[in-house]
Amino acid sequence: MRGPSALLLAAVLLTGCGGTSVEDAAPSGQRPPSVSLAEVAGVDADVLGVVSPDAGRSVVLLAPPGGPLTLADVAADGTATAVPLPGLDADRPGLTRIAAAGDGVVVVGFAAGRVALVAAGPQGAAAPQPVGTLGAADVAALDVTAAEGVLYLALSRIDGTDLLLAVDPATGAVRAEVGLPGTPRDLGTTEDDGVVVATDTGRTAVVVTADPGLAAVTETPLGPGAAGPLTVVDGEVYATVGGRGDLRITRGAEVLATVAGDLPAVLVVDPAGGEATLVDTVADSEVPRVLLRTVDLSAGDVVAEVELCDSGAVDGADVDGTGRGSVVSDCRGEPTLWRLP
Repeated sequence: MRGPSALLLAAVLLTGCGGTSVEDAAPSGQRPPSVSLAEVAGVDADVLGVVSPDAGRSVVLLAPPGGPLTLADVAADGTATAVPLPGLDADRPGLTRIAAAGDGVVVVGFAAGRVALVAAGPQGAAAPQPVGTLGAADVAALDVTAAEGVLYLALSRIDGTDLLLAVDPATGAVRAEVGLPGTPRDLGTTEDDGVVVATDTGRTAVVVTADPGLAAVTETPLGPGAAGPLTVVDGEVYATVGGRGDLRITRGAEVLATVAGDLPAVLVVDPAGGEATLVDTVADSEVPRVLLRTVDLSAGDVVAEVELCDSGAVDGADVDGTGRGSVVSDCRGEPTLWRLP
C-alpha cells in the first residue's frame, strides 16, 4: 500500500508547547505532554485529523497555508517525518479525512475532480486512486474508517442522499454501498470488522450498524438532538447526542448519562463500561478551551477534568478503549499534538 519514498522529507525533533517534550510523563490529573507540529507544516497549518496506528505513534493530517496537504508521522520519541500529499487537492480541507490501515494510513480527499484515496506511510505516499465514480462536486460531508482489508466511507451528496460505502483500500473499487438515514457524523468498526455510523437526520440522531458486506443493516434511534462521536466496546455501541447545552451518552438506545456541554470531539468508554472520557472544545470563558473530561456513567457526573489548551479548539482525536492515543488541536494558533498515556 505504500508508494515510493521520493516524497520523504528529513525528520525533525519536535518540542512540546510550553517546553514539554513527548518523553515527559504526565502525573495523573495533569495535562499530558504535548508536541508542536509547527516545524512540520508551519504555525498556521490547519489540523484535519489524526490516527494512532501503532503504540506510541501518531499520524496527523495537516493543511499548510499555500502548500500541499502534509502528514506528520510522529514517533514515540517525538521525531516527526513530514510526508507531503501533492496528489490531493488542498482547496477542500474540510472534506479530507484520514484512517489507519495496517501499519500505514489512507487519506481520502479529492483529486482531478474525483473522490480519491492515497495510501501513505513514513516512506512516502502512493499515487491517488479514484474511489468508484464519485465526483468531488457531489460530496457535502465525508468520514472514513478502516477495518481489515476494507475502507468504509460515509458521505452525503449535495442532492441530499447519504451513503455508506465499502471500498477496496488498494484500488478504490466500491465493493458495496447502502443508504443512510441522515448525514454521517462519525463512524467506527465493530469487532467482526463491520461498521457503525452516527447519523444526523436534522431532528434526531440515529446509529446505523452494518456487517462487513453491508448486507445486514440495523438502525437504532437515539432521540432528538445532533449526533456526535461513537465507540464500540465489548460489542456495545456507545454514542453521544447533543442539544441545548446538554450532552447525552448512550449505550444502544439507553441513556446512561446527561452532562452539560456541547458535542465532544471524541468518546472513549473503559472496557468495564463504568467511565467515559470526552475531549471537548468548551466555550465557557472568554476564549474556547480544550478539555479532557471523565464521566461516571453510573452516577451521570463529571468526576475529573484536565485542561489541555487554555485557548484553542480540538480538531481530531484517535483514542482506543484503554485511553491511549492522540488528540490534536489548534492551541494558541499552533497545531499541537497530545499523546495520551
